[in-house]
Amino acid sequence: MKKSAFIAVIAFFILLIFSGCAHLQVNERLTEYKEQLDPLIGVATKDDMLILFGIPQRKSSTDNLEVWEYHQSHGTKGHSQAYSNPYGYTTTAYGRSYEVYDKCTLFFDGSGLLKRWKAYVQR
Repeated sequence: MKKSAFIAVIAFFILLIFSGCAHLQVNERLTEYKEQLDPLIGVATKDDMLILFGIPQRKSSTDNLEVWEYHQSHGTKGHSQAYSNPYGYTTTAYGRSYEVYDKCTLFFDGSGLLKRWKAYVQR
């Protein structure tokens, strides 16, 4: 196997491993939300959720539904990559960064009890 092909195969497997790690972190966090919030559906009041999560960053409401949104940032991650052709006269490079965060949305019914929730986790 040529050295360049070997390096490409190793790089591919490293990429698979690291992308899998981020996916596992997302699943772990979503499981934590599920274990924490599912037992509270139909039982927890707005005051209970204020104690648990604090003041929401955003609130909205309709006649019989109130929505609270929480956004928790964990900083940013970045990736970069560069390529130079074998002859050395062109080089291409790019980079990307993104925020690592949790977004949790709580829905309350007209009586003020937790009706449902949803979460989005970016890792």
